Amino acid sequence: MAIAQRRRTFGGVVFALLAAVAACALLLSCLAPYVHPTKHPVVMFFGLYYIPLFLLNILFLLIAVFRHPRAILISVIALLPTLLLAERFVKFGREEEVPEGPSVKILTYNLGRYDAGARKTTPEASVQGIRQLLAEQDADIVCLQEFAIQDTGRLNGCLPDYPYHALHLFKGNRWFGNVTLSKYPIVSESALTFPQSRNLCVVTDIALDDRTFRVYNCHLESNSISFTSLVKRLSHRENFTDEVAQVHGRVREATRRRSEQVSALLDNEAQSPWLTFLCGDFNDSPVSYTYHQLTRYQKDSFVEAGHGMGSSYSALWPMLRIDYILLPQEFTAGQHETLRVPWSDHYPVVTNVYFN
Repeated sequence: MAIAQRRRTFGGVVFALLAAVAACALLLSCLAPYVHPTKHPVVMFFGLYYIPLFLLNILFLLIAVFRHPRAILISVIALLPTLLLAERFVKFGREEEVPEGPSVKILTYNLGRYDAGARKTTPEASVQGIRQLLAEQDADIVCLQEFAIQDTGRLNGCLPDYPYHALHLFKGNRWFGNVTLSKYPIVSESALTFPQSRNLCVVTDIALDDRTFRVYNCHLESNSISFTSLVKRLSHRENFTDEVAQVHGRVREATRRRSEQVSALLDNEAQSPWLTFLCGDFNDSPVSYTYHQLTRYQKDSFVEAGHGMGSSYSALWPMLRIDYILLPQEFTAGQHETLRVPWSDHYPVVTNVYFN
């Protein structure tokens, strides 16, 4: 009897220690948005793993309830503050009333150069599917990243529903880059490029009736190495453990470079005479320095009006939400959707923005 009691006590102590380690890791992940990744890169890694750490602590809580009740408080202390971040990934609740007033429908979509990832879809089928999707959604403004085309002269013929467009493309085996499409006049356009990178923001000033606002069509990345591309590398490597150290080093460098891109973007935005929208593929999760900086003065359309899972990248679904529509504080988001279509390794994000 005494031996059994000692075993239970030893098991409880081990469980409590493991629960404490998991709790500390989760709490560290909550600090990631507020810590510059160059100064404290270790904290950044915990932010990347927020979702699995959150689920791990839920598991520890359930085990504690049934097997080790004395350890319940450890998981509760870790989970309570992190629930404030959970709505950045998943939203539940009743459908809210549609706001009144004039609105504009915005869609952002990383086309991945028509690479559907693990889905059995050809580039030709992806192109046709994307055209049909854009026609069905009938958005007023469309921000496309990793758009690719062989002949830029065919752009108007490919997208006839949009009389106005701005683009910045790089030449590879075909032209690729960012394209912004609009049903309203684009009164000025420019490109915010980054040193030693083919990632950029297309910047457009769009006149909508008596309003003018600025749209940043963003694709944030570093030296052609993004978090999503690293996920692809890991998912296709036979020896996963041999790649972990290399991948973490690449993620660290990519995140450092991305923080520099965010600084350049915010400096440019501060000079805008108009209210601004930030749209596109940020290549970072909602628990990141990138997200925190870009949402300091902007609303996240998913947090405002999303329902269900907000993940926008098909690999490791539902953990990765990296595509966003951020709107001015003065406006209201409604009918946010993440469309689960198979035409890219990303999912398009669409929302209606109402002018107050």
